[in-house]
Amino acid sequence: MRSILGINSEELRDILIEKGYEPYRVRQILEWIYDKAVLDFYSMSNLPKELRNFLSSNFSVIPFDLVTYAQDEETIKFVFKTEDNLTFESVVIFHHNRITLCLSSQIGCPIGCKFCATGESFHRNLTYEEIIGQYIFARSYVKKDIRSIVFMGMGEPFLNEENVFRAIDTFIQELNISPRHITVSTSGIPRGIINLAHKHPKVRLAFSLWTPDERKREGLVPLANTYKLEIILRSLKEYVSITGNRISVEYTLLKGINDDIDDAHRLVEFFKDVPVFFNVILYNPKDRDTEAYRTSVKEALRFVDLIKSLGKEAYLRISKGERISGACGQLRTAYERSR
Repeated sequence: MRSILGINSEELRDILIEKGYEPYRVRQILEWIYDKAVLDFYSMSNLPKELRNFLSSNFSVIPFDLVTYAQDEETIKFVFKTEDNLTFESVVIFHHNRITLCLSSQIGCPIGCKFCATGESFHRNLTYEEIIGQYIFARSYVKKDIRSIVFMGMGEPFLNEENVFRAIDTFIQELNISPRHITVSTSGIPRGIINLAHKHPKVRLAFSLWTPDERKREGLVPLANTYKLEIILRSLKEYVSITGNRISVEYTLLKGINDDIDDAHRLVEFFKDVPVFFNVILYNPKDRDTEAYRTSVKEALRFVDLIKSLGKEAYLRISKGERISGACGQLRTAYERSR
């Protein structure tokens, strides 16, 4: 069944007029969905019963089903199943002063990073409706407003640029979310970085980097040969030149691979001419075989302090949701293995 999220207001207006309904019903329907996060047409009480019946018979609101979820006091992680029987996930994160939604942009990920659960397979891009649907569903579920969006879930957003940018337009224009509260995280797609700067200069950029050592990176990121660090760095500098924004560098520590003194010096040197701050992240193992690569909090804090001493801003980000397979792709992987 077609999701109404994929129908623009002009097309919906034409559909309703053809069925004999007033054009102003479009705004009523959109208000129920975007303002109130109502997922059931029958609950749209100011619509005529016949219109509610028509909408329910011909359209859905959310173009996927919830198949499982996990929850603790800080996070809720959803796994959804699409109409073509594929699964993906999103995560609601509760902070003391806001709620953040971590969105997926693809089912799996073609980048294939060695230590990432999502990168074990790739199926397809998520549609626009499937991206926006994650937000509408999450708001309906938590029954609270969500004003912070991060594209840090499954997939590489800039390899689904058209749908991601369209979703960003909707967040800003229909849902009145400030672009300053939207962040797109990339493994380093130069074209996407530049396009974001031109199309959405107020949206924040995060760059996910395993290591600034090109040789090491080639062993961790299969597509490293396609997107060389030198070219990525050039695009990051152009992004800063266009937008004036600082860039968040997401640096996940892997014990014995990218967490020693030389790695810290190399990291700071690599970004010496770029206004960045570092979010240093503890690795959340994807399975028992990768548990040995987790760095201790004490060691991670030393790494952060070293970066600071070298003149760059850095923070240790403790990942939320570890007890519920909170890292990207983990709950979905567990679900798939249990099917």
